[in-house]
Amino acid sequence: MPVLMRAFARVDKEGKIAIPDNIRRQVGLQPGQLVEVKVLAKKSIMISARETAR
Repeated sequence: MPVLMRAFARVDKEGKIAIPDNIRRQVGLQPGQLVEVKVLAKKSIMISARETAR
């Protein structure tokens, strides 16, 4: 899978990660939008925008 854009974020003490603004704009994420988080490998995750949780 080619990398189209890259940014860095830190996990805060509550375990939250803020997705950088340029990434949110690129993929069209809106406040309150549902995302899916998948574990791909031992130290790799993927976050995908979703319309519904199925």
